[in-house]
Amino acid sequence: MPDSMIRPSLLALAIALGSSAPMYVLAQDERTVSATQAFDIPAGDLGESLSRIARQSGRVLSVNPALVQGKRAVGVSGQFTPEQAASQALRGSDLRLSITAGGTWSLEPAVAGNALELSATQVTGQGDVDAWGPVVGYVAKRTGTATKTDTSVLETPQTINIITQEEIKALGSQSVTQALRYTPGITGGGFSDRVGIFDEPTSRGFSPTPLYLDGLHLPYGGGSTGGALQIDPYLLERIEVMKGPASVLYGQNQPGGLVNMVSKRPTSAPLREVVLGGGSQDRRAASFDFGGPLDEQSEFLYRLTGSGYDKNGEIDYVESQRFVLAPSLTWAPNEQTRLTLYGHYQKDNGVPEAQGLPAVGTVFESPNGRIKRSRFIGEPGVNAYDREQYTFGYELSHALDDVWTLKQNTRYAYVDDRYRAPLHGYRFVTNPQTGVDDQRYQTRYGVDWAQRNKVFGVDNMVQAKFNTFDVAHTLLVGVDYYHSNSKFLGLYDRNPPIIDLYSPVYGQALNFGQPYDWDNTVTQTGLYVQDQLKWDNWFLTLGGRYDWVEVDTRQPIAGNFSNVKDEKFTGRAGLGYAFDNGVTPYVSYSESFLPLSGTDRGGKPFEPSTGKQVEAGVKYQPPGQDSFIQLSVYEIKQQNILTTDPNDMAFSSQIGELRSRGVELEGKANLTDNLGVIASVSRNDVTYTKDNDGRDGRHPSGTPPMTASLWLDYHFIGDTPLAGLGMGLGTRYVRGSDGSDFAEDNFHVPSYTVYDGMLSYDFQQSPLRLKGVKLQVNLQNLEDKKYVSRCSTTVDCYYGEGRTLTTDLTYNW
Repeated sequence: MPDSMIRPSLLALAIALGSSAPMYVLAQDERTVSATQAFDIPAGDLGESLSRIARQSGRVLSVNPALVQGKRAVGVSGQFTPEQAASQALRGSDLRLSITAGGTWSLEPAVAGNALELSATQVTGQGDVDAWGPVVGYVAKRTGTATKTDTSVLETPQTINIITQEEIKALGSQSVTQALRYTPGITGGGFSDRVGIFDEPTSRGFSPTPLYLDGLHLPYGGGSTGGALQIDPYLLERIEVMKGPASVLYGQNQPGGLVNMVSKRPTSAPLREVVLGGGSQDRRAASFDFGGPLDEQSEFLYRLTGSGYDKNGEIDYVESQRFVLAPSLTWAPNEQTRLTLYGHYQKDNGVPEAQGLPAVGTVFESPNGRIKRSRFIGEPGVNAYDREQYTFGYELSHALDDVWTLKQNTRYAYVDDRYRAPLHGYRFVTNPQTGVDDQRYQTRYGVDWAQRNKVFGVDNMVQAKFNTFDVAHTLLVGVDYYHSNSKFLGLYDRNPPIIDLYSPVYGQALNFGQPYDWDNTVTQTGLYVQDQLKWDNWFLTLGGRYDWVEVDTRQPIAGNFSNVKDEKFTGRAGLGYAFDNGVTPYVSYSESFLPLSGTDRGGKPFEPSTGKQVEAGVKYQPPGQDSFIQLSVYEIKQQNILTTDPNDMAFSSQIGELRSRGVELEGKANLTDNLGVIASVSRNDVTYTKDNDGRDGRHPSGTPPMTASLWLDYHFIGDTPLAGLGMGLGTRYVRGSDGSDFAEDNFHVPSYTVYDGMLSYDFQQSPLRLKGVKLQVNLQNLEDKKYVSRCSTTVDCYYGEGRTLTTDLTYNW
């Protein structure tokens, strides 16, 4: 046999050249038909996918190129026999796998009732077919966040937590923050959670964790001043949390990681869904999700998703309204080219309340008892929040051949918001009626914050897949550009009327003045290279990036201006081995940087703070099961942190250092078609290792040393009167944390455990047989437990959310 008939890569080449001659793929070794093995082949050209399956499994494949010309394979990820893997790739192609007496594979047009395709119950470990698409159940097996390529989670040498749309729905998540509650190493609480107008999670002890949408950075105002987009979870296909430094692919970042939200995209299958919602706090909500092909050839696909609600809050006088609309359109003129245009528009307004309260009266008893969880410490006629946000952009990919693919991801994001409220004060004052300091009256601090932020980002990538001897490469070379502008104007009333925390009297006027502003611009250009190498069961990921960053900081009213230019190299390396039994150990090293504005007492601009992480772990995907477990240990060091200059207290120096050490364990499984489980536990020790402000050796406030969670849900199916009924129960544990960074006023915030529940009824599975109708009820904090979720100082403590009920009636057709 000539050598040209032995090399499987010629199958795809012959197809590309339009040959009509049969082709053959001959394996290098013999394997039994019944043995399963791990496959990790993304959706793509059908001929190339079958070639890879044959090459990996040792099968002889004879194919007429005309049969597979222009057809696309379904992704194959998990443990399969070679025949199962090939049949999985052929799903929807109108072809079937035929096996001769000698074991040679061939393809034939499928005949109804005679196709060699396995039923859904026979194909285990299917999971997601690509890194950006929908996932059945809780277990996602592919990620596009950790490497910017379609990669198996098993072969990602860094912790990646993926929250699927089914998990978001099952938990009844009304925000991204709520969707992350069962994710290890992610903590919340505090201002952002309680006010509810933006998401600001903490990852591995570092806050704020930057938010990305479809791989591009979102505007962020910084701290509690607002200026951030909040993405409604109904718009998302999944949420991916990449742990640890990520600058090698994404530029400037905090070292704790990032959260990348993946939007819903147009689908080739028709999709029609309407949701009507209700619940406690007078919640009224409605959503819709439509999608599918616009023509018979599926060259044009669309999706239109919308959502809105009007609800009150558990705090007196609080209310909020939202409207959001997200259209997208995909044009796929051929198998090589794909263009998706997308955008969203969102309008929010309402009466917010952050409710920062003193520790005395929340964590501790006071002479007056405990402060009510529903206490409103603002002014009903003053508190208000308004936000308008939108994004628009496109994703373009074009495969030049079987090796090279060009990609470009571009987006413009805009947010304009305004927040007005009296916030918590700094101390108790004497009772104006008695002249006694009875810890009843507190000062307040009035703010009127208006902010407008804009971000333009473009990421240009060239991807190549090729082999050098026995080593397979996925090479990625990219250049990205990021330009953001943030304009802020703050007005203040630094001495507004005091408030009685136990019997407030409202209606007192505030006088806003003392303006403070900024106009900051950040420009970043990065050049990065990444190579993912595979040799037998070994995999190695190497990456490097060089960034050029310029930060302009202006304060027009004060007349201050500074310009800082930085250049920084960051790198990443990870090595792992995928055993045939599904166990994959790995080690990795990664770096990050974050530019800082300002100068030291000598007028020298500050260097960027840097982060370095060493991580080791084990990932496990049991063969034949739709489950995934990962265990990781890590140490992160952030250096060049600003701290007071001991030689001049008016300036800062860069000797500060923060260290985070921890262990994280996560397990997700679709144990059967009707039983799912999510479990996690994390142990995190965050410590100031160098500091001039009295925090050396101390833990940052609001960083609990341990969290754990468990969620179980079960759905009755089959021939039973309970068919269609579903039940879920979850528990979240957070160990107590320090309430202040400083020893002189430190106190302990107690641990707490909260239970969540879910009831659902699928009318289609029930004896009623109402197709496409499902009712779901979620209860957060079943016991209505009253607890403090976080304190940052003695006068800045926040209650956790009380019992909250949401109901959603969904109709799909």
